[in-house]
Amino acid sequence: MLLTKGNFAVVLLLVVFLSLSLALPRVDDNVLKPDKAKDEANDNVPIDDETESNVRAGRFLLPADFAVRKKKFTIGTRGTASFFRSWRNCIEDGKGFATIESEEEQTFLTHMLKSIGSNTRYWIGATNVGNSAKNLTWITTDLPVETAPDSLRLTGPTCIALTQSGSWRKNNCFSSSSVYPYLCEEYY
Repeated sequence: MLLTKGNFAVVLLLVVFLSLSLALPRVDDNVLKPDKAKDEANDNVPIDDETESNVRAGRFLLPADFAVRKKKFTIGTRGTASFFRSWRNCIEDGKGFATIESEEEQTFLTHMLKSIGSNTRYWIGATNVGNSAKNLTWITTDLPVETAPDSLRLTGPTCIALTQSGSWRKNNCFSSSSVYPYLCEEYY
């Protein structure tokens, strides 16, 4: 016999699936707006301003790590280095080169460096190398620096170091004398 217990279940599932898929609105269907739904059963023809097109909205893919996380700053563990070596050191330690994306982060780093007490500069990930407009970008994220002080005037290839007082200092990225400790960031 064609309709055994196993076949009957499969046929029943197919019928349910097909009926549900035919009942769902298509992408190009017009549907009633929820706040404009009609109460009268005999008025099935909606007015134009009471419908909206059932068009798919664009989707943005979220990164795999889209959860809300906190940033933690650390001083690099491999001593002093040039700007680019500092960047590589952060990466090799599984971290990113420090980015300052808010006034709160700037204040936090200023307090952190003051508590250390050394009068030195610390590399952060801001540079204009590779940017034809000579604007600062974060080498870690390739995003424009929005938190730079207005008084900072860039003339040539520049990499930024942070002082103990929180000031941003321009440095030649390629100078062998520009060797400082560095700040890394990581998320948790």
